[in-house]
Amino acid sequence: MPDAESVLPEITDNDIEWVRSLMGLDCFDEPRRDFLKQRSTVDLSACPGSGKTTLIVAKLAILAQKWPHRTKGICVLSHTNVAREQVEHRLGRTVVGQKLLAYPHFIGTIHGFVNRFLALPWLYSEGYPSPTIDDDVTTTHRGRVLKNDYWSVKGFLDRRHTSIDRLRICGRDLSFELGGKPFPAGPSTQSFQHVKRAIETTARAGYFCYDEMFVWANALLEDQDRFPMWLAYRFPLVILDEMQDTFERQASFLNAVFPRSSNTVVVQRVGDPNQRIFDALDLNSNMLEPYPDPSRCLGIPNSYRFGPKIAELASPFAVHPVGSSGLVGMGPSGPGLSAQTCNHAIFVFPDDNTDGVLNAFGEHALEVLGAAIVTRGTANAVGHVHQDDPRVSPGHAHYPKSVGHYWEGYTVEISRKDPYPRTLVQYVRVAQALVAQGRTLSPGVEKIASGTLELARRLGDVGELKGKGRTHRAVMVELEGAADSLTIYRKFLGRFLIEKATLSEDDWPSHAENLTTVAAALCRGRADTSGAERFLAWPNDDPSLSALTSSSGDATPNILRVNGSSGAIDIRLGSIHSVKGQTHLATLLLSTHWHAHSAKEMVPWLLGEASGGSGAGIRNIQRLQHTYVAMTRPSHLLCLAIPRSALGGDQELDQNIVTLQQKGWRVAEIVCGAAQWRN
Repeated sequence: MPDAESVLPEITDNDIEWVRSLMGLDCFDEPRRDFLKQRSTVDLSACPGSGKTTLIVAKLAILAQKWPHRTKGICVLSHTNVAREQVEHRLGRTVVGQKLLAYPHFIGTIHGFVNRFLALPWLYSEGYPSPTIDDDVTTTHRGRVLKNDYWSVKGFLDRRHTSIDRLRICGRDLSFELGGKPFPAGPSTQSFQHVKRAIETTARAGYFCYDEMFVWANALLEDQDRFPMWLAYRFPLVILDEMQDTFERQASFLNAVFPRSSNTVVVQRVGDPNQRIFDALDLNSNMLEPYPDPSRCLGIPNSYRFGPKIAELASPFAVHPVGSSGLVGMGPSGPGLSAQTCNHAIFVFPDDNTDGVLNAFGEHALEVLGAAIVTRGTANAVGHVHQDDPRVSPGHAHYPKSVGHYWEGYTVEISRKDPYPRTLVQYVRVAQALVAQGRTLSPGVEKIASGTLELARRLGDVGELKGKGRTHRAVMVELEGAADSLTIYRKFLGRFLIEKATLSEDDWPSHAENLTTVAAALCRGRADTSGAERFLAWPNDDPSLSALTSSSGDATPNILRVNGSSGAIDIRLGSIHSVKGQTHLATLLLSTHWHAHSAKEMVPWLLGEASGGSGAGIRNIQRLQHTYVAMTRPSHLLCLAIPRSALGGDQELDQNIVTLQQKGWRVAEIVCGAAQWRN
């Protein structure tokens, strides 16, 4: 088999100028040119806002233009579809873009690659039905199999401070574990036998969790030990994006199929070790092939997203050193977008009252940026924890625990990158939010189609429909023989996505009845509505529903509109996870509680008493990574919300505020819901 480097096209300075012109990019500096030209296995460590996804797309465009092979392709893998979406957005109408999105190349997620090339072929060969791959759906079906035994299993797991949704198949023999550890009861116990029955029955029906697909992928590798050689022939170049978020199980698998020590495949890993926030349960991730590998690593420490001041404020929170002199801010650019016009601020609020924090942030952004500039970007308020906890309210030691404690209209399900609603009403609300945010119908149509299909799953057997990639098209095809149901389905889409009608509790029963008719038409055989009552019910505890009928003028769910003297600004609320990879005009980092208040734990880094991750401890390393990601989102305005007690008693508070001001922060105290600025 030939050396992989020898089959890759050489990239020259002329090629780089060609792609720069094609994509309308500024000139590439030397570190970025080094990566574009690289033909060997290497790691790239790129800071926030360095344009690494753009860099990957540019390299792919050059390679596609010069690619000489018909049966060999480029494989680009990540945890999200950002790379593919960027190829579609920037190159979709070009010849090179169409080449990249077709055979023999593959651009997609790690899970998508595992499913397509390894797990699904193995499952089909073993006689499993077309699978549904979804953690929540699979957990629901396991609970349904347990029936009356569900509550005894739940109680058993509750007493051990765990839950049924942490069950995972860990072996090809359908052996299972709980949160990465052995099940806390022996094989002869009733609890073990109940769970074993649920796992096996659900697997035979074709329901699996996302990570369980690695079990079947590894089974294929066990049965076909020459399979990695075939993959290396098919994909001589593999680019792994967002490498910092790859945990040990994924790293082990990737190393097995694309070994970096082999000369038959070139593996180029791209990411930022300081932005690793997606695997809180596995801090010792990727120990087999640590990223980045210092023996063969390129670095990009300069960001075009923000200017020097934000870089200076964020640098102490970088767990790993950034370049030789820290994070470098070289942006932003454009008319009227001078970063020097902004005043980065800290809002200190009473421990038991968050009223006024978001308004103060919005009014400050309007004042320092101006209403005209605000319309050019987004303002976001984000926190580490966004899952509600009904036990925590003002006065509780953990308050504010989550993002929702800053605004009662916040809805967790809608804020997720890939929302999984619990009720059909929430599916519709998420669909409307997706259309409002993206201004295109497609995501909303797919979400309502998914909700309709989930209802059908709860009513009866949907056969191979559950394995279809494009749900709306599959539903439309299936309903071709049921004209009345097809009409109902189309009218529902039109009413709530095109006409943008508002859901109401009074009208919902008739809509639910109509969609039940549609879902029943998708079932093969008898449809039983008894299993769908909770899914069809109106969710009175959903705060987004009351928020949407208020007179606040909020634009869409999870967006709070703040009106100021010079205009209005929309503030989008969400988790730090949900905004990773994004650029904001202004960002407010909200203090939340996870084992401790995040702001209180991060104060030493704010005051300059600590820097980097040395000696920080496991939990504070995670807090540092979350803080670093949040603080490197904005191009212009960075703000923090900190409870008063995090800065100490009165005397210590005053001293700490002076220190913060000396470091370049403006500081305001929230008093009776209004900001009072400290001189």
